[in-house]
Amino acid sequence: MTPSPRDPASERTALASPRADLRELSANTRATAAELQEFLRDLRGKSPQEMLGIVAASHLARALVLATIVVAAGTVLFTAIPFVMNRGEPAAAAATPPPAEAPAAPDPAPPVPAASPAPD
Repeated sequence: MTPSPRDPASERTALASPRADLRELSANTRATAAELQEFLRDLRGKSPQEMLGIVAASHLARALVLATIVVAAGTVLFTAIPFVMNRGEPAAAAATPPPAEAPAAPDPAPPVPAASPAPD
């Protein structure tokens, strides 16, 4: 089934017209149903081994394994890089001694007593 060519002049933005969106949804649903019916017609009258061969021809298992490897490698890589980059900082911080704290200087002015209220 070949998709119908779209007229570039009739391009519209999403949700511009709910009625047109429903027409497109209906057309896309029919196209998907036709593809599914064609796939099932291909499977009809074949042995289970042949059916598995048709499904295996889609390379789904290979794509799944490849995706798993890529995600695992990305996880390890993006976890290891910050870990390695952070390893040098604690050693540099331990090499410099912390600054010695100076004792607090006493207040040079003696405390002033509060004035008592004058008797009337």
